[in-house]
Amino acid sequence: MNLHVPGWTVRVLLVVAVVLSTAAVGVAVQPTRQVSRQVDATPDIAVQPEVLRFSNATDESDARTLSIRNVGDAPLTIDAVAIVGPDRASFERAFEGPVTLGPGERQNVTVTFDAPTARPQFATLHILSTDPDEPQRNVWLTNTRTVADVSPSRVLERKTLVNATITDAEANTTQSLNISWPLTRDDVVAVDALSFTPERAGSVTLSVATNVSRFGDVPAFAPADGTEPAGYVHVDHSIANEDVGNVTFHVRVRKDRLAGNETGPEDVALYRHEAGGWVELPTRFVDEGETHYFFEARAPGLSDFTTGVKQAKFRITDALVTVTRISTHQGTEVRVRVRNVGGADGTYTVKLLLEETVVDRTELSIAPNGTRQATFERSFDEPGTYQVYVNERFVGNVTVESGDTVTTGASTPGRTGTPRAETTDDAPTARPEAGGTTSGESVPGLGFGTTAVALLVAALSVAVRRRHR
Repeated sequence: MNLHVPGWTVRVLLVVAVVLSTAAVGVAVQPTRQVSRQVDATPDIAVQPEVLRFSNATDESDARTLSIRNVGDAPLTIDAVAIVGPDRASFERAFEGPVTLGPGERQNVTVTFDAPTARPQFATLHILSTDPDEPQRNVWLTNTRTVADVSPSRVLERKTLVNATITDAEANTTQSLNISWPLTRDDVVAVDALSFTPERAGSVTLSVATNVSRFGDVPAFAPADGTEPAGYVHVDHSIANEDVGNVTFHVRVRKDRLAGNETGPEDVALYRHEAGGWVELPTRFVDEGETHYFFEARAPGLSDFTTGVKQAKFRITDALVTVTRISTHQGTEVRVRVRNVGGADGTYTVKLLLEETVVDRTELSIAPNGTRQATFERSFDEPGTYQVYVNERFVGNVTVESGDTVTTGASTPGRTGTPRAETTDDAPTARPEAGGTTSGESVPGLGFGTTAVALLVAALSVAVRRRHR
């Protein structure tokens, strides 16, 4: 007998057989699931071209246009378009922002060059945007064939690094590089721009690193005047220092680095390491922003630098008690001479102590390399021997006796004398008191009054004898 089985029945039986076979060997069949991945939309900036070259004619303006596009899939905001560099006055932009570009949209920016002279000129156009990967894009502006490429800053473990390449630099033509990037804007010390004049034509590469701590092979910065380092700069360069001149740094220093120590921007200077030591460079305070001070400094070459903040540094050069033996109704003076051996103005508090108790104080404002003297007047109610200190320095002992047991011509200040401060270059010296001594002790023999009476009596006797002759 022939058994006819429909085709669909055979297929069902085969599927059941496969399932049963899989279950028999312990393999679980997992249902398939479609996995979907959601990618966050981000803006993405594209700028073309990255170099605008202008003609060198001086009798007419020359205009060039660049395009800013949003090639991302989220809105892009152009926050600002700015021209920086020493020759920025020769270039003018027709758009400065802000504007928001949707995906695929563009903004054209026209830059006009109008120079009074035909000399080589350079500037950089900064485009600041909300692109998370490239918040700043640079466009090089020039009327020469020279092109500068400055890489975005990299924040490494111990330093911030910016690399730059200048192609076809002309000899004896000053090159100016703006190396400020958003990642460096909050640094304690950052280099915003660097300019120099190569004395030979060709290409130049630079690597500018900044760090709060000194680099491993750089000697310690510890000047005798107490100047403190705020940050270090190291410049690697392919051009030899003998082939470069007119080096100028534009540096920023964060304001909080100067706070709380009586220093201001006038106390900041750039130092260069040369010939085994640190040499202060001519530094000029230029401007200030909300968070930083800005400076310009000139250097004889490229190497290692530090930004130093000058400090006031005080030294008590001399202190003495003018009279060391007095009675309870008399007084004495304590004179103190203080010198500022630091590089900045400052205020020094002079404290007068008897034993371990502060009994008086005064403040001295002293310029760098200046000296001021404070004078304390003091009297005592009780007999005894008192140890006199000025700050931590022992000055001497004052012996006080009751009544009139001590005779001296010293002045008698009140119990709470007022300290006097004066500017002087002379060391405090004991002022001779009446009686010809500075110690306050009585003088043996005739005093001044007794001697005068004796001389007067003798003179009268001589006159009487002459009259009777």
